[in-house]
Amino acid sequence: MKKLMYWSMLLKSYAAMFFAGLIILYVVTGSAYAFISNGFEFSIPFVFVFQSAALSVVISVLWVVFFDDVIIKKMRYFMRLIVFSVTLIPVFSVCLWLFYAVFPGWTFLWVIIAGLLVVGLIIISLLFESYFKLLGRRYTASLKEFKTAMT
Repeated sequence: MKKLMYWSMLLKSYAAMFFAGLIILYVVTGSAYAFISNGFEFSIPFVFVFQSAALSVVISVLWVVFFDDVIIKKMRYFMRLIVFSVTLIPVFSVCLWLFYAVFPGWTFLWVIIAGLLVVGLIIISLLFESYFKLLGRRYTASLKEFKTAMT
């Protein structure tokens, strides 16, 4: 029961963060796009909200699988990022295809949002990778210092 609660809270937290991020990103991007192109009337269609919720659940499950160190324990972070990104391509493709079928005029906006998600993921991942390298260097220096003090 504890494991079920742990996993459900973890997935729910990640899904909520991704959903909030998608909606905020959509509102900001849609407002900017409506301001730039004068004829575009911006509102959030229900299909996008539903699609964002489904996409958030899928991304949070993939995130837990690839980045939580519970399922995959020995893979480097950069390799996890590559595999995660490759698995997101079909997910984004299906979402784009479904969104295009319902709102063909809004496809450009969805492509911008998907691109911003990918760019944000790359930036966050590069920051984490550099942080992990810095932490590893500090740990190695502390370990060398400890070894020299012991001899």
